[in-house]
Amino acid sequence: MKKVKIITAIFSLMVFLAIIVGCTKDFEKINTDPNNSVAVETGYLLTFAQKNIMDNIRDVWFGGRTTQVLAQHWSQRNYTDEDRYLFRTTVINNAWRVFYRTMMNLEEIIRLNTNEATKDQALASGPNKHQIAVAKILQVYLMSIITDTWGDAPYSEALKGNQILQPKYDKQEDVYKKMIDELKAASTMINPADGNLTIGDIIYNGDMTKWKKFANSLRLRLALRVKTKNPTYLAEAIALPASSFFESNQDNAVFKYLNAAPNQGPVYRAFFVDARNDFTIAKPFVELLAGRNDTLNAGKNNPFFGITDPRIAIWSYRNNDLTSPYFGRYIGMPYGMLETNAKQFSQHCPDYFNNPSIVHKADFGYTYMDYAEVCFIFSEANAWNQTWYTKGVRASMEFWGVPTAQINTHIASIGSANAEKVMTQKYIALYMQPEQAWFEYRRMDFPKMLIKPGEITHRIYNAAGVPQNLVFEALEGTAIPRRLQYPVEELGVNKTGYDGAIVSQGQDLMSTKVWWDK
Repeated sequence: MKKVKIITAIFSLMVFLAIIVGCTKDFEKINTDPNNSVAVETGYLLTFAQKNIMDNIRDVWFGGRTTQVLAQHWSQRNYTDEDRYLFRTTVINNAWRVFYRTMMNLEEIIRLNTNEATKDQALASGPNKHQIAVAKILQVYLMSIITDTWGDAPYSEALKGNQILQPKYDKQEDVYKKMIDELKAASTMINPADGNLTIGDIIYNGDMTKWKKFANSLRLRLALRVKTKNPTYLAEAIALPASSFFESNQDNAVFKYLNAAPNQGPVYRAFFVDARNDFTIAKPFVELLAGRNDTLNAGKNNPFFGITDPRIAIWSYRNNDLTSPYFGRYIGMPYGMLETNAKQFSQHCPDYFNNPSIVHKADFGYTYMDYAEVCFIFSEANAWNQTWYTKGVRASMEFWGVPTAQINTHIASIGSANAEKVMTQKYIALYMQPEQAWFEYRRMDFPKMLIKPGEITHRIYNAAGVPQNLVFEALEGTAIPRRLQYPVEELGVNKTGYDGAIVSQGQDLMSTKVWWDK
Protein backbone atom coordinates (compact mmCIF):
# COMPACT_ATOMS: atom_id res chain seq x y z
CA MET A 1 0.00 0.00 0.00
CA LYS A 2 2.90 2.30 0.74
CA LYS A 3 4.15 1.89 -2.84
CA VAL A 4 0.71 2.70 -4.22
CA LYS A 5 0.60 5.90 -2.21
CA ILE A 6 4.09 6.88 -3.29
CA ILE A 7 3.45 6.36 -7.00
CA THR A 8 0.05 8.06 -6.81
CA ALA A 9 1.70 11.02 -5.13
CA ILE A 10 4.05 11.36 -8.08
CA PHE A 11 1.25 12.17 -10.47
CA SER A 12 -0.04 14.84 -8.08
CA LEU A 13 3.50 16.17 -7.93
CA MET A 14 3.66 16.38 -11.73
CA VAL A 15 0.45 18.40 -11.81
CA PHE A 16 1.82 20.61 -9.06
CA LEU A 17 5.01 21.27 -11.00
CA ALA A 18 3.05 21.98 -14.19
CA ILE A 19 1.00 24.60 -12.36
CA ILE A 20 4.13 26.28 -11.06
CA VAL A 21 5.71 26.41 -14.51
CA GLY A 22 2.63 28.08 -15.98
CA CYS A 23 2.32 30.80 -13.35
CA THR A 24 2.99 34.49 -13.81
CA LYS A 25 5.85 36.35 -12.19
CA ASP A 26 3.50 37.84 -9.58
CA PHE A 27 2.18 34.49 -8.42
CA GLU A 28 5.27 33.75 -6.35
CA LYS A 29 5.01 37.04 -4.40
CA ILE A 30 1.31 36.65 -3.73
CA ASN A 31 1.17 32.95 -2.89
CA THR A 32 4.46 32.14 -1.17
CA ASP A 33 3.84 30.73 2.30
CA PRO A 34 6.80 31.77 4.47
CA ASN A 35 6.04 28.95 6.93
CA ASN A 36 6.24 26.05 4.45
CA SER A 37 8.97 24.89 2.11
CA VAL A 38 8.27 24.59 -1.61
CA ALA A 39 11.06 22.04 -2.15
CA VAL A 40 10.01 18.77 -3.75
CA GLU A 41 10.39 15.54 -1.74
CA THR A 42 13.35 13.90 -3.46
CA GLY A 43 12.15 10.38 -2.70
CA TYR A 44 9.05 10.98 -4.82
CA LEU A 45 11.22 12.22 -7.67
CA LEU A 46 13.21 8.98 -7.45
CA THR A 47 10.11 6.79 -7.59
CA PHE A 48 8.83 8.71 -10.56
CA ALA A 49 12.15 8.36 -12.39
CA GLN A 50 12.44 4.62 -11.72
CA LYS A 51 8.91 3.98 -12.94
CA ASN A 52 9.15 6.36 -15.87
CA ILE A 53 12.23 4.55 -17.17
CA MET A 54 10.49 1.18 -17.29
CA ASP A 55 7.19 2.68 -18.47
CA ASN A 56 8.93 3.99 -21.57
CA ILE A 57 11.76 1.54 -22.27
CA ARG A 58 9.71 -1.63 -21.88
CA ASP A 59 6.38 -0.37 -23.16
CA VAL A 60 4.88 -1.57 -26.44
CA TRP A 61 6.11 1.46 -28.39
CA PHE A 62 9.84 1.87 -27.90
CA GLY A 63 9.84 -1.64 -26.43
CA GLY A 64 7.28 -3.70 -28.34
CA ARG A 65 7.38 -1.96 -31.71
CA THR A 66 11.09 -1.17 -31.68
CA THR A 67 13.57 -3.08 -29.52
CA GLN A 68 11.50 -6.26 -29.06
CA VAL A 69 11.22 -6.68 -32.82
CA LEU A 70 14.84 -5.61 -33.41
CA ALA A 71 15.90 -8.37 -31.01
CA GLN A 72 13.45 -10.76 -32.73
CA HIS A 73 12.09 -11.82 -29.36
CA TRP A 74 8.64 -10.65 -30.50
CA SER A 75 6.84 -10.27 -33.81
CA GLN A 76 3.67 -8.35 -34.51
CA ARG A 77 0.45 -10.20 -35.26
CA ASN A 78 -1.31 -7.48 -37.21
CA TYR A 79 0.89 -4.60 -38.33
CA THR A 80 4.36 -5.61 -39.46
CA ASP A 81 5.88 -2.31 -40.56
CA GLU A 82 8.24 -2.13 -37.58
CA ASP A 83 9.22 -5.79 -37.99
CA ARG A 84 10.35 -4.67 -41.44
CA TYR A 85 12.23 -1.66 -40.01
CA LEU A 86 9.80 1.14 -40.80
CA PHE A 87 9.71 2.75 -37.37
CA ARG A 88 7.26 5.49 -36.39
CA THR A 89 8.81 8.92 -36.04
CA THR A 90 6.46 9.72 -33.15
CA VAL A 91 7.78 6.73 -31.19
CA ILE A 92 11.40 7.71 -31.76
CA ASN A 93 10.73 11.38 -30.93
CA ASN A 94 8.88 10.47 -27.74
CA ALA A 95 11.52 8.02 -26.53
CA TRP A 96 14.30 10.59 -26.97
CA ARG A 97 12.29 13.28 -25.16
CA VAL A 98 11.25 11.04 -22.27
CA PHE A 99 14.74 9.67 -21.72
CA TYR A 100 16.27 13.13 -21.47
CA ARG A 101 13.42 14.51 -19.38
CA THR A 102 13.86 11.65 -16.93
CA MET A 103 17.58 12.39 -16.76
CA MET A 104 16.67 15.99 -15.90
CA ASN A 105 14.33 14.68 -13.21
CA LEU A 106 17.27 12.77 -11.73
CA GLU A 107 19.42 15.89 -12.08
CA GLU A 108 16.92 17.68 -9.86
CA ILE A 109 17.54 15.06 -7.16
CA ILE A 110 21.25 15.82 -7.43
CA ARG A 111 20.63 19.58 -7.27
CA LEU A 112 18.36 19.36 -4.23
CA ASN A 113 20.89 17.20 -2.40
CA THR A 114 23.77 19.52 -3.31
CA ASN A 115 22.29 22.99 -2.86
CA GLU A 116 22.97 24.39 0.60
CA ALA A 117 19.43 25.77 0.79
CA THR A 118 17.74 22.40 0.18
CA LYS A 119 20.18 19.63 1.12
CA ASP A 120 19.09 19.45 4.76
CA GLN A 121 15.43 19.03 3.87
CA ALA A 122 16.40 16.41 1.27
CA LEU A 123 17.84 14.29 4.08
CA ALA A 124 14.27 13.11 4.73
CA SER A 125 14.77 10.70 1.82
CA GLY A 126 18.21 9.47 2.93
CA PRO A 127 21.84 10.59 3.04
CA ASN A 128 22.55 13.32 0.48
CA LYS A 129 25.52 11.55 -1.08
CA HIS A 130 23.58 8.31 -1.47
CA GLN A 131 20.70 10.03 -3.22
CA ILE A 132 23.21 11.70 -5.55
CA ALA A 133 24.89 8.37 -6.25
CA VAL A 134 21.62 6.61 -7.07
CA ALA A 135 20.56 9.45 -9.37
CA LYS A 136 23.90 9.25 -11.19
CA ILE A 137 23.61 5.48 -11.62
CA LEU A 138 20.16 5.81 -13.17
CA GLN A 139 21.32 8.67 -15.39
CA VAL A 140 24.12 6.48 -16.72
CA TYR A 141 21.68 3.61 -17.23
CA LEU A 142 19.50 5.86 -19.37
CA MET A 143 22.41 7.47 -21.18
CA SER A 144 23.82 4.07 -22.09
CA ILE A 145 20.54 3.18 -23.79
CA ILE A 146 20.50 6.50 -25.62
CA THR A 147 24.06 6.19 -26.95
CA ASP A 148 23.82 2.49 -27.80
CA THR A 149 20.58 3.16 -29.68
CA TRP A 150 21.66 6.27 -31.59
CA GLY A 151 25.44 6.65 -31.18
CA ASP A 152 26.78 10.17 -30.63
CA ALA A 153 24.38 12.08 -28.38
CA PRO A 154 24.14 15.09 -26.06
CA TYR A 155 25.56 14.32 -22.62
CA SER A 156 28.15 16.75 -21.26
CA GLU A 157 25.85 19.72 -22.02
CA ALA A 158 22.52 17.89 -21.94
CA LEU A 159 21.55 18.52 -18.32
CA LYS A 160 22.25 22.26 -18.13
CA GLY A 161 18.58 23.26 -18.35
CA ASN A 162 18.00 26.70 -19.84
CA GLN A 163 21.72 27.46 -19.79
CA ILE A 164 22.32 25.50 -23.01
CA LEU A 165 19.35 25.11 -25.34
CA GLN A 166 21.25 23.35 -28.14
CA PRO A 167 23.69 20.94 -26.46
CA LYS A 168 26.45 19.46 -28.52
CA TYR A 169 26.39 15.79 -29.50
CA ASP A 170 29.29 14.13 -27.69
CA LYS A 171 31.21 11.48 -29.55
CA GLN A 172 30.28 8.04 -28.28
CA GLU A 173 33.85 7.45 -27.20
CA ASP A 174 33.58 10.48 -24.91
CA VAL A 175 30.12 9.45 -23.73
CA TYR A 176 31.49 6.09 -22.60
CA LYS A 177 34.38 7.67 -20.74
CA LYS A 178 32.03 10.00 -18.90
CA MET A 179 29.57 7.19 -18.08
CA ILE A 180 32.28 4.97 -16.63
CA ASP A 181 33.74 7.87 -14.66
CA GLU A 182 30.28 8.64 -13.27
CA LEU A 183 29.79 5.03 -12.17
CA LYS A 184 33.19 4.98 -10.49
CA ALA A 185 32.31 8.17 -8.64
CA ALA A 186 28.87 6.87 -7.63
CA SER A 187 30.31 3.61 -6.31
CA THR A 188 32.96 5.48 -4.32
CA MET A 189 30.31 7.81 -2.93
CA ILE A 190 28.31 4.91 -1.47
CA ASN A 191 29.18 3.77 2.03
CA PRO A 192 26.38 1.52 3.32
CA ALA A 193 27.43 2.23 6.89
CA ASP A 194 26.29 5.83 6.41
CA GLY A 195 22.67 4.77 6.00
CA ASN A 196 20.14 3.68 3.40
CA LEU A 197 17.56 5.62 1.42
CA THR A 198 14.35 5.99 3.40
CA ILE A 199 11.78 7.08 0.81
CA GLY A 200 11.05 6.32 -2.82
CA ASP A 201 13.35 3.48 -3.86
CA ILE A 202 11.20 0.76 -5.43
CA ILE A 203 14.15 -1.18 -6.90
CA TYR A 204 16.11 -1.96 -3.71
CA ASN A 205 13.98 -0.46 -0.95
CA GLY A 206 16.88 1.83 -0.10
CA ASP A 207 19.57 -0.84 0.32
CA MET A 208 22.80 0.96 -0.56
CA THR A 209 24.89 -2.24 -0.55
CA LYS A 210 22.86 -3.38 -3.54
CA TRP A 211 23.06 0.00 -5.24
CA LYS A 212 26.84 -0.14 -5.00
CA LYS A 213 26.80 -3.57 -6.67
CA PHE A 214 24.49 -2.22 -9.36
CA ALA A 215 26.89 0.64 -10.10
CA ASN A 216 29.81 -1.77 -10.50
CA SER A 217 27.81 -4.32 -12.51
CA LEU A 218 26.57 -1.63 -14.89
CA ARG A 219 30.16 -0.45 -15.24
CA LEU A 220 31.10 -4.03 -16.12
CA ARG A 221 28.41 -4.14 -18.83
CA LEU A 222 29.64 -0.93 -20.40
CA ALA A 223 33.32 -1.91 -20.16
CA LEU A 224 32.64 -5.18 -21.96
CA ARG A 225 30.70 -3.47 -24.72
CA VAL A 226 33.70 -1.32 -25.66
CA LYS A 227 36.42 -3.87 -24.92
CA THR A 228 37.75 -3.83 -28.49
CA LYS A 229 37.99 -0.03 -28.41
CA ASN A 230 39.34 0.50 -24.90
CA PRO A 231 40.27 -2.75 -23.12
CA THR A 232 41.49 -0.79 -20.09
CA TYR A 233 37.92 -0.22 -18.93
CA LEU A 234 37.28 -3.96 -18.70
CA ALA A 235 40.65 -4.77 -17.16
CA GLU A 236 40.06 -2.21 -14.42
CA ALA A 237 36.52 -3.41 -13.76
CA ILE A 238 37.23 -7.13 -13.46
CA ALA A 239 40.14 -6.37 -11.13
CA LEU A 240 37.59 -5.36 -8.46
CA PRO A 241 36.71 -7.97 -5.81
CA ALA A 242 33.95 -10.38 -6.86
CA SER A 243 31.77 -9.02 -4.05
CA SER A 244 31.70 -5.68 -5.88
CA PHE A 245 29.22 -7.07 -8.43
CA PHE A 246 25.93 -8.93 -8.36
CA GLU A 247 26.50 -12.25 -6.59
CA SER A 248 23.08 -13.87 -6.96
CA ASN A 249 19.57 -13.14 -8.20
CA GLN A 250 18.95 -11.45 -4.86
CA ASP A 251 21.03 -8.56 -6.19
CA ASN A 252 19.08 -8.12 -9.44
CA ALA A 253 17.93 -4.59 -10.20
CA VAL A 254 14.19 -5.06 -10.79
CA PHE A 255 11.31 -2.60 -10.76
CA LYS A 256 8.20 -4.49 -9.70
CA TYR A 257 4.81 -3.09 -10.63
CA LEU A 258 1.55 -3.48 -8.72
CA ASN A 259 -1.78 -5.15 -9.40
CA ALA A 260 -3.72 -1.96 -8.74
CA ALA A 261 -4.44 0.67 -11.40
CA PRO A 262 -2.75 2.82 -12.59
CA ASN A 263 0.47 1.12 -11.52
CA GLN A 264 0.37 -2.10 -13.52
CA GLY A 265 3.25 -3.00 -15.81
CA PRO A 266 3.36 -1.53 -19.33
CA VAL A 267 2.85 -4.85 -21.15
CA TYR A 268 -0.17 -5.69 -19.01
CA ARG A 269 -1.64 -2.26 -19.64
CA ALA A 270 -1.14 -2.57 -23.39
CA PHE A 271 -2.84 -5.95 -23.60
CA PHE A 272 -5.57 -5.72 -20.99
CA VAL A 273 -6.24 -2.01 -20.42
CA ASP A 274 -5.69 -0.73 -23.95
CA ALA A 275 -6.83 -4.09 -25.43
CA ARG A 276 -3.98 -4.28 -27.97
CA ASN A 277 -3.37 -7.93 -28.86
CA ASP A 278 -0.63 -6.97 -31.31
CA PHE A 279 2.37 -9.06 -30.26
CA THR A 280 3.43 -12.66 -30.00
CA ILE A 281 6.70 -14.55 -29.64
CA ALA A 282 8.87 -14.59 -32.78
CA LYS A 283 9.73 -17.71 -34.75
CA PRO A 284 13.55 -17.34 -34.60
CA PHE A 285 13.38 -17.17 -30.81
CA VAL A 286 10.98 -20.12 -30.56
CA GLU A 287 13.08 -22.28 -32.88
CA LEU A 288 16.12 -21.53 -30.76
CA LEU A 289 14.33 -22.45 -27.53
CA ALA A 290 12.68 -25.52 -29.06
CA GLY A 291 16.03 -26.90 -30.24
CA ARG A 292 15.19 -26.78 -33.94
CA ASN A 293 17.35 -25.68 -36.87
CA ASP A 294 16.28 -23.16 -39.47
CA THR A 295 15.75 -25.47 -42.44
CA LEU A 296 14.80 -22.67 -44.84
CA ASN A 297 18.15 -20.86 -44.86
CA ALA A 298 21.69 -22.17 -45.04
CA GLY A 299 24.10 -21.59 -42.17
CA LYS A 300 21.50 -21.11 -39.44
CA ASN A 301 22.12 -24.16 -37.32
CA ASN A 302 21.00 -24.10 -33.71
CA PRO A 303 23.97 -24.51 -31.32
CA PHE A 304 21.50 -26.28 -29.01
CA PHE A 305 19.90 -28.47 -31.67
CA GLY A 306 17.71 -31.19 -30.21
CA ILE A 307 17.56 -29.57 -26.76
CA THR A 308 14.31 -28.03 -25.55
CA ASP A 309 14.91 -25.10 -23.24
CA PRO A 310 12.50 -25.34 -20.27
CA ARG A 311 12.04 -21.56 -20.27
CA ILE A 312 9.95 -21.93 -23.42
CA ALA A 313 7.07 -23.32 -21.35
CA ILE A 314 7.18 -20.20 -19.17
CA TRP A 315 7.27 -17.73 -22.04
CA SER A 316 5.02 -19.57 -24.50
CA TYR A 317 2.74 -22.59 -24.85
CA ARG A 318 2.15 -25.36 -27.35
CA ASN A 319 -0.40 -24.91 -30.12
CA ASN A 320 -3.63 -26.36 -28.69
CA ASP A 321 -5.83 -26.16 -31.79
CA LEU A 322 -6.72 -29.67 -32.93
CA THR A 323 -7.40 -28.37 -36.45
CA SER A 324 -4.00 -26.70 -36.81
CA PRO A 325 -1.18 -28.41 -38.70
CA TYR A 326 1.06 -27.23 -35.84
CA PHE A 327 -0.97 -28.86 -33.07
CA GLY A 328 1.17 -29.83 -30.07
CA ARG A 329 4.20 -27.77 -31.15
CA TYR A 330 5.70 -24.53 -29.92
CA ILE A 331 5.16 -22.06 -32.76
CA GLY A 332 6.40 -18.51 -33.22
CA MET A 333 5.39 -15.85 -35.70
CA PRO A 334 7.64 -15.88 -38.81
CA TYR A 335 9.58 -12.65 -38.67
CA GLY A 336 9.03 -9.80 -41.11
CA MET A 337 6.12 -11.13 -43.14
CA LEU A 338 3.66 -8.94 -45.00
CA GLU A 339 0.66 -7.92 -42.90
CA THR A 340 -1.68 -10.18 -44.87
CA ASN A 341 0.48 -13.25 -44.26
CA ALA A 342 1.01 -12.35 -40.60
CA LYS A 343 -2.70 -12.01 -39.92
CA GLN A 344 -3.36 -15.36 -41.58
CA PHE A 345 -0.62 -17.14 -39.65
CA SER A 346 -1.35 -15.54 -36.27
CA GLN A 347 -4.07 -18.11 -35.54
CA HIS A 348 -1.33 -20.72 -35.08
CA CYS A 349 0.77 -18.59 -32.69
CA PRO A 350 0.37 -17.91 -28.98
CA ASP A 351 -2.51 -15.58 -28.23
CA TYR A 352 -1.33 -13.89 -25.06
CA PHE A 353 -4.50 -11.85 -24.73
CA ASN A 354 -6.43 -15.03 -23.99
CA ASN A 355 -3.56 -17.08 -22.58
CA PRO A 356 -1.10 -14.65 -20.93
CA SER A 357 2.39 -15.58 -19.84
CA ILE A 358 4.20 -14.37 -16.73
CA VAL A 359 5.40 -11.21 -18.52
CA HIS A 360 1.80 -10.18 -19.11
CA LYS A 361 0.96 -10.06 -15.40
CA ALA A 362 0.07 -6.70 -13.90
CA ASP A 363 2.73 -6.95 -11.18
CA PHE A 364 5.54 -8.34 -13.35
CA GLY A 365 8.98 -7.09 -12.34
CA TYR A 366 10.96 -5.43 -15.16
CA THR A 367 14.72 -5.88 -15.07
CA TYR A 368 17.33 -3.14 -15.27
CA MET A 369 20.19 -5.64 -14.96
CA ASP A 370 20.62 -9.10 -13.45
CA TYR A 371 23.13 -11.59 -12.11
CA ALA A 372 22.87 -13.88 -15.15
CA GLU A 373 24.29 -11.11 -17.35
CA VAL A 374 27.18 -10.59 -14.94
CA CYS A 375 27.98 -14.32 -15.18
CA PHE A 376 28.03 -14.25 -18.97
CA ILE A 377 30.23 -11.15 -18.89
CA PHE A 378 32.76 -12.94 -16.68
CA SER A 379 32.63 -15.99 -18.93
CA GLU A 380 33.52 -13.85 -21.95
CA ALA A 381 36.11 -11.82 -20.06
CA ASN A 382 37.83 -15.06 -19.01
CA ALA A 383 38.15 -16.68 -22.46
CA TRP A 384 34.64 -18.18 -22.46
CA ASN A 385 34.95 -19.73 -19.03
CA GLN A 386 32.77 -22.81 -18.52
CA THR A 387 31.93 -22.24 -14.86
CA TRP A 388 30.67 -18.71 -15.42
CA TYR A 389 28.77 -19.92 -18.50
CA THR A 390 26.79 -22.53 -16.56
CA LYS A 391 26.31 -20.10 -13.66
CA GLY A 392 24.70 -17.69 -16.09
CA VAL A 393 22.31 -20.30 -17.48
CA ARG A 394 21.41 -21.45 -13.98
CA ALA A 395 20.84 -17.91 -12.72
CA SER A 396 18.50 -17.09 -15.61
CA MET A 397 16.51 -20.28 -15.19
CA GLU A 398 16.21 -19.82 -11.44
CA PHE A 399 15.07 -16.25 -11.95
CA TRP A 400 12.28 -17.40 -14.26
CA GLY A 401 11.20 -20.20 -11.91
CA VAL A 402 12.45 -23.32 -13.70
CA PRO A 403 12.52 -26.30 -11.26
CA THR A 404 16.00 -27.32 -10.08
CA ALA A 405 15.83 -30.82 -11.58
CA GLN A 406 15.07 -29.38 -15.02
CA ILE A 407 17.88 -26.86 -14.65
CA ASN A 408 20.39 -29.57 -13.81
CA THR A 409 19.29 -31.71 -16.77
CA HIS A 410 19.46 -28.77 -19.16
CA ILE A 411 22.90 -27.60 -18.04
CA ALA A 412 24.23 -31.13 -18.47
CA SER A 413 23.08 -31.08 -22.09
CA ILE A 414 24.31 -27.69 -23.39
CA GLY A 415 27.97 -28.60 -23.81
CA SER A 416 31.20 -26.69 -23.46
CA ALA A 417 31.36 -22.94 -23.54
CA ASN A 418 32.45 -21.07 -26.64
CA ALA A 419 31.63 -17.67 -28.10
CA GLU A 420 28.50 -18.78 -29.92
CA LYS A 421 27.04 -20.76 -27.04
CA VAL A 422 27.72 -18.15 -24.38
CA MET A 423 26.39 -15.30 -26.48
CA THR A 424 23.34 -17.30 -27.55
CA GLN A 425 22.54 -18.17 -23.95
CA LYS A 426 23.05 -14.53 -23.02
CA TYR A 427 20.58 -13.54 -25.76
CA ILE A 428 18.03 -15.96 -24.33
CA ALA A 429 18.61 -14.69 -20.79
CA LEU A 430 18.02 -11.12 -21.96
CA TYR A 431 14.39 -11.86 -22.80
CA MET A 432 12.35 -8.83 -21.67
CA GLN A 433 15.52 -6.73 -21.83
CA PRO A 434 15.21 -6.40 -25.62
CA GLU A 435 17.39 -3.33 -26.11
CA GLN A 436 20.29 -5.17 -24.47
CA ALA A 437 19.72 -8.26 -26.64
CA TRP A 438 19.82 -6.04 -29.74
CA PHE A 439 22.96 -4.22 -28.56
CA GLU A 440 24.72 -7.51 -27.89
CA TYR A 441 23.70 -8.93 -31.25
CA ARG A 442 25.24 -5.90 -32.94
CA ARG A 443 28.42 -6.31 -30.91
CA MET A 444 28.96 -10.05 -31.50
CA ASP A 445 26.51 -11.08 -34.29
CA PHE A 446 25.01 -13.92 -32.23
CA PRO A 447 22.68 -15.72 -32.35
CA LYS A 448 23.07 -16.79 -35.96
CA MET A 449 19.41 -17.80 -36.21
CA LEU A 450 18.06 -14.26 -36.48
CA ILE A 451 16.41 -13.61 -39.85
CA LYS A 452 17.99 -10.99 -42.10
CA PRO A 453 16.41 -9.11 -45.00
CA GLY A 454 16.39 -11.26 -48.13
CA GLU A 455 16.22 -14.54 -46.22
CA ILE A 456 13.28 -16.93 -46.15
CA THR A 457 11.06 -16.38 -43.15
CA HIS A 458 8.29 -18.90 -43.93
CA ARG A 459 7.16 -21.39 -46.57
CA ILE A 460 3.56 -21.94 -47.61
CA TYR A 461 1.98 -24.45 -49.99
CA ASN A 462 -0.86 -23.91 -52.43
CA ALA A 463 -3.73 -26.31 -53.03
CA ALA A 464 -1.58 -28.33 -55.44
CA GLY A 465 1.17 -28.70 -52.86
CA VAL A 466 3.56 -26.33 -54.63
CA PRO A 467 5.78 -24.48 -52.14
CA GLN A 468 6.15 -20.70 -52.05
CA ASN A 469 8.89 -19.05 -50.06
CA LEU A 470 8.01 -15.87 -48.17
CA VAL A 471 11.07 -13.66 -48.04
CA PHE A 472 11.79 -11.04 -45.39
CA GLU A 473 11.50 -7.80 -47.35
CA ALA A 474 12.64 -4.84 -45.26
CA LEU A 475 10.83 -1.55 -45.82
CA GLU A 476 13.93 0.39 -44.75
CA GLY A 477 17.55 -0.67 -45.15
CA THR A 478 19.00 -3.97 -46.31
CA ALA A 479 20.22 -5.50 -43.02
CA ILE A 480 19.42 -5.75 -39.32
CA PRO A 481 19.76 -2.13 -38.12
CA ARG A 482 23.01 -1.14 -36.42
CA ARG A 483 21.36 1.91 -34.82
CA LEU A 484 18.20 3.99 -35.03
CA GLN A 485 17.95 7.27 -36.88
CA TYR A 486 17.89 10.42 -34.77
CA PRO A 487 14.50 11.92 -33.91
CA VAL A 488 13.17 14.14 -36.67
CA GLU A 489 12.55 16.82 -34.05
CA GLU A 490 16.29 17.26 -33.58
CA LEU A 491 16.64 18.76 -37.05
CA GLY A 492 14.43 21.59 -35.89
CA VAL A 493 15.41 22.15 -32.27
CA ASN A 494 19.11 21.27 -32.36
CA LYS A 495 20.30 21.21 -35.96
CA THR A 496 23.77 22.40 -34.99
CA GLY A 497 24.25 19.45 -32.68
CA TYR A 498 22.68 17.07 -35.19
CA ASP A 499 24.93 18.27 -38.02
CA GLY A 500 27.96 17.82 -35.79
CA ALA A 501 26.98 14.20 -35.14
CA ILE A 502 26.68 13.50 -38.86
CA VAL A 503 30.18 14.84 -39.47
CA SER A 504 31.59 12.82 -36.57
CA GLN A 505 29.68 9.56 -36.85
CA GLY A 506 28.47 9.29 -40.42
CA GLN A 507 25.16 9.53 -42.23
CA ASP A 508 21.99 9.32 -40.18
CA LEU A 509 21.14 5.84 -41.43
CA MET A 510 20.25 2.63 -39.64
CA SER A 511 23.21 0.99 -41.37
CA THR A 512 25.74 3.44 -39.88
CA LYS A 513 27.67 1.72 -37.12
CA VAL A 514 28.26 3.39 -33.77
CA TRP A 515 31.81 3.78 -32.43
CA TRP A 516 32.05 0.49 -30.55
CA ASP A 517 30.53 -1.43 -33.48
CA LYS A 518 33.04 -0.21 -36.09
